[in-house]
Amino acid sequence: MKRWKTTHALGCAVLLLALCQVSSGLQAHEPGAAPKIEAQHVATEPLAGDPNKEIDIKIYTFPPSSATPWHIHQDSVEIAHILEGSIMLEKTGKPSYEVTEGETNILQPNVVHRGWNPSDTKAAKLYVVRIKPKGAPLATIVPPPDQAAEAPPESDYPEDE
Repeated sequence: MKRWKTTHALGCAVLLLALCQVSSGLQAHEPGAAPKIEAQHVATEPLAGDPNKEIDIKIYTFPPSSATPWHIHQDSVEIAHILEGSIMLEKTGKPSYEVTEGETNILQPNVVHRGWNPSDTKAAKLYVVRIKPKGAPLATIVPPPDQAAEAPPESDYPEDE
């Protein structure tokens, strides 16, 4: 009988610990907080033929309903290919537009813009290549323009991490 009680107590403790770990994993962010966009660094290499420029490659994952703040890529070209889902893009003074899975968007230097995932259920994944001045920041946050479309709240932007 004593052995059964010990085994039963140990089993209950393991079950309780497992439930605590699962419930902590479900709390992705505090209530009302925007979901965080994740950035995975792939490579940074000098641009052949121009020692003052470099190529930076990242994979971004936008959780459902996540959004970047308004920003620019100073003196940088950004090429984004959508691997999964879709992204809404908005440039200052222009209507927002959707870039869907399998499509590529090329953004010229110094364009004030933002992006967001329009899906409430599916993450969006982008493969992004930037050709930029060597050592320059990938993005600079700027104030939102007066006229902007409705988008989800801005999330923590991973550029400075």
